[in-house]
Amino acid sequence: MLKKLLIFLGILFALFILMNNVIMPLYVKHSDTVITPKVTGMNYIEAKKIIEDAGLEIIQGDIKYDENIQIGQILDQNPPPDAVVKYGRRIYVTISGGEQLSEVPNLKGKSLRDAKFTLEQRGLQLGETVRKNSNEFPEDFVISQIIQPGSKVKKNSKLDLILSDGAIIGELKVPNLVGKTLEEAKKLISESKLKLGKTTYQTNNNVPPGQITDQYPKSDKSANENTAVDIFVARKKVVEIPEVVDEESPDLKQKDKGADKTKDENTKTDKENEKPQIKKDTGPDKEKVDKPSGNRQEKGKDNTGNKTDAKKNKSDTKQDGKTKEVFPK
Repeated sequence: MLKKLLIFLGILFALFILMNNVIMPLYVKHSDTVITPKVTGMNYIEAKKIIEDAGLEIIQGDIKYDENIQIGQILDQNPPPDAVVKYGRRIYVTISGGEQLSEVPNLKGKSLRDAKFTLEQRGLQLGETVRKNSNEFPEDFVISQIIQPGSKVKKNSKLDLILSDGAIIGELKVPNLVGKTLEEAKKLISESKLKLGKTTYQTNNNVPPGQITDQYPKSDKSANENTAVDIFVARKKVVEIPEVVDEESPDLKQKDKGADKTKDENTKTDKENEKPQIKKDTGPDKEKVDKPSGNRQEKGKDNTGNKTDAKKNKSDTKQDGKTKEVFPK
């Protein structure tokens, strides 16, 4: 019996010790309140130590970029300084990111146009370009970049690129012919162990006639011996002068009109004379026909002058008691 009593008292003593030294301190500690310290203007590491020593927890919140404020500096806190909060409360802080940085994109294998567009989207700019021959990448494609992808750089930073100049063709270099005269270009091509290709003349009033304005292949391209080089030569624009027609004076025009009118009248008269004119006689049975030649032909006769069987007009005349038939002549 005594033994059981001693065991019971021991258990009570242990519970008392547990409540007094563990449970009660934890309860009292979580029920305590603290005043938030001011950490704005400090760097993040220093602010973190002060907040944790006060029994609070620091949480990094937003990042604001400002080139005039040092990176990592506390710009704002929530709850604000001197606020009464519970023990263990979280304090959210806004820190400065310094000057805003951009991540460098991977430009390898992109065309020069696409690379420039990608840089502009990131707030970056295209820097200097160096060209080298490459059998892997076509001409004007990015072989490599100076700043590696994923790096952080300032806004508006310039990135230098190495571009492909096309595959290696030969050991010769194409000379620069732009700005040279045709004779000078021919001489340079011959001295470079190349040959003159197609010559194209283009209208260009901005340069003297006969000057080279473009070429293919471009200058400094690699080439083999006797590679043809096409050139484009400037020529002046031909100005067409409109044909000037002298106008006749009004008097001369009037004379021409009069002459034309007289000519038309003469022609009309000649045509009328060519037509046969028919005149009717007073007699009921006779017709006279006038021809342009002036000869007459009586009706009742054919073209040979013989009489026909046309109807004859008779007139009876009494003379000396006799009747005679008189035929008209």
